[in-house]
Amino acid sequence: MIENERKKKIAIVNVFFPPQSIGGATRVVSDNIDILHRDYGDRFEIVVFTTDATESEPHHLKVYAYKGIRVYRVSVLWRVNMDWHDRDSRMAVLFDEFLAFEQPDLIHFHCIQRLTASIVEATLTRKIPYYVTVHDAWWISDYQFLVDVQGNVHPDGHADLYALLPLPQGISFHQSIKRRIFLKELLLQAKKVFAVSENFAALYFNNGIVNVTTNKNGISDSIDWLEKDTSYTRNIVCAHIGGMSEHKGYFLFKEAIEATKPQNIEVLAIDHSKDEDYSEKTDWNGVPVTIQGRISQDNIVDLYKKIDVLFAPSIWPESYGLVTREAAACGCWVVASEIGGIAEDINHEINGLRIQPNSLEALKLSINWIVDRYDKVKAPVQNPDLRLSSQQVQELSHFYSN
Repeated sequence: MIENERKKKIAIVNVFFPPQSIGGATRVVSDNIDILHRDYGDRFEIVVFTTDATESEPHHLKVYAYKGIRVYRVSVLWRVNMDWHDRDSRMAVLFDEFLAFEQPDLIHFHCIQRLTASIVEATLTRKIPYYVTVHDAWWISDYQFLVDVQGNVHPDGHADLYALLPLPQGISFHQSIKRRIFLKELLLQAKKVFAVSENFAALYFNNGIVNVTTNKNGISDSIDWLEKDTSYTRNIVCAHIGGMSEHKGYFLFKEAIEATKPQNIEVLAIDHSKDEDYSEKTDWNGVPVTIQGRISQDNIVDLYKKIDVLFAPSIWPESYGLVTREAAACGCWVVASEIGGIAEDINHEINGLRIQPNSLEALKLSINWIVDRYDKVKAPVQNPDLRLSSQQVQELSHFYSN
């Protein structure tokens, strides 16, 4: 940087942020910020706006420091369909005050559910340029993960704005259309919309977001991804760590294990609703199961080291699938649905299996394939070079500079 040249101030916005590190997108955002601060601190000043994950009096603001970065954390309005709502006028006022005080040159929005798109409107009013990274379908659907109230998956989104579809409880067709039009207009006014995989960029483009481009996620290069070692058990350790939800294929995975009753497999499942020290022993139709509470980023490698095969049988088109790349970096085999971006880095039967989404039969076949290849899956698998967060941030830095 030329001496005395002013740094460009960038406000990065995400619904969660450490120490409240919830979900893969939050890990990606915090990794990106760490790299921006460490490697590009001579060019960019970073400030963060986020929410309080706990329920408290809404619209109260706290400021704290995270690794030398100012973080503004606001309490949100808890209401029915709280992750659906697109507007919150009081949040807009708070965000406008934040903008007035910090005077950022650029805003980068990530996940903004609960904060609502009113904060993007406030940004437009002040004529501040902004980017948006889309980590899910919140911007183009009433259903963040494209699975409706009846369990139907909408893998292509809703290109036809007026097509009838099941609606969230208490939401009218008019409200649904009005919301999607509003959010689409905000995306189209962004300098650029970033999708975190090629598949997800195609989804957004096909839903009318013509200014979308790919800025693919990467795994953290500040973590030593140690090779797995499951010698603590003779069984093949199969894990589902994406959370006990329908769109992650958890119940389908459980049903497949119960149906096949494999003799040399044990299951490890993560329940994100439980504290980190939670552990429960149970069984699924005679197959031993350990259920653990959520895992902090500091302990994520210790988790992967205990896994032989990671199952990621999502039924919705995942934007990326951070856990599949992290597990692969630790030498785990990966079984993932061939939908969205979650299986993009899997070479079928070389470092994992790509399976038909939302198919009990496909899951049962994959379990039997694993059972028949005991020595192969107990050993670490050699994976091709995986994209790193630093590569993603390098691309972002060019957009920020220009």
